[in-house]
Amino acid sequence: MTSSNLKQIKARIVPKTAMFVAVFSALLGGCSDTRNLPRCDTYFKPGSLEKYVIESDAVVRDTRSGLRWYRCAAGQTIQGGLCVGDPLRVSWDEAEGYAREFSKASGKTWRMPTYSEMKDASEADCRNPAYNPNAFPNLPIENFWTGTEQIGTIGQACQIFSFTGHGHCRALKRDGYLMMLVQDPDG
Repeated sequence: MTSSNLKQIKARIVPKTAMFVAVFSALLGGCSDTRNLPRCDTYFKPGSLEKYVIESDAVVRDTRSGLRWYRCAAGQTIQGGLCVGDPLRVSWDEAEGYAREFSKASGKTWRMPTYSEMKDASEADCRNPAYNPNAFPNLPIENFWTGTEQIGTIGQACQIFSFTGHGHCRALKRDGYLMMLVQDPDG
């Protein structure tokens, strides 16, 4: 094989390889680049709640979905407008049990948000964490359980990483993550 034959083959293969890599990356690279997004604590003006209304110190309501969100991670309480205390790090089954106990103690039905609800609450235009800090003050940068289980598998559920608001449904239920609580509009 001559040098000119190699150049001709290379000229045909390199563009096709580059196109394949670009298409493959676009199809499988479902995560967006959040490196250049501003922090949510600088993106939102102080006091700006956008789609939320404060119903009590501890609860905000999403005006679009009607969901009521407990403003702090489970295990924390709100004092002086900030979430204080250590958030609970629990398995998925323990998170379900905590939601039941919290419901019993409060007299209202609370549950973990679904994967879609947790994604909808996140902000696409900022990060670190990707949640409105006026609605969810000092939310930890952590993985959070959702109430959505992985379909077709045993022992896996969905989680969201609060830094970006992105997640997946391959988390092992025995792992320890944080959790949020929501109440349905009619609840």
